[in-house]
Amino acid sequence: MSWLLHRIDDRLIHGQVLVAWGQRMDPARMLVVDDAVAASGWERQLFLEAAPGIDVRVMTVAEAAAAWPQEAAAPGGAFLLVRDLATAARLVAAGARPAVFNVGGLHYAPGKVKINEYVYLDDADRAAARALRDAGVALEVQDVPASRAQPLAELDGGLRA
Repeated sequence: MSWLLHRIDDRLIHGQVLVAWGQRMDPARMLVVDDAVAASGWERQLFLEAAPGIDVRVMTVAEAAAAWPQEAAAPGGAFLLVRDLATAARLVAAGARPAVFNVGGLHYAPGKVKINEYVYLDDADRAAARALRDAGVALEVQDVPASRAQPLAELDGGLRA
């Protein structure tokens, strides 16, 4: 039963993930896939302690791709959390096979254009989104379970290329 949610959110573990999605889906594990967090002792420790009662694992993209088959068959449910579209695309290119990524929050940064209240994209984001689409991965924008999921491409003109 493993994968309950594959989420792209620049905050990784935060209130919406823990409260809204966590209470709805009750994951046994959360896999934070982020090379920078995996390389930073204090950031890794912060995330390992961010979800009391849930087994949090911090992995690099390569580690997560290697663990994908075993996790897909593991008992209990799991969330997979990545910071951005580029990381999601790298994970898929390395062998992970999610059917859909929930795009929950890609916030404003210089050079990014507003798509909705919680998703901002630049050309690099769009390229990563197209790579995911071309690999057969759907991208659905949805901040919390109670809101309606919307295809990212529909919100951004087919990802403009």
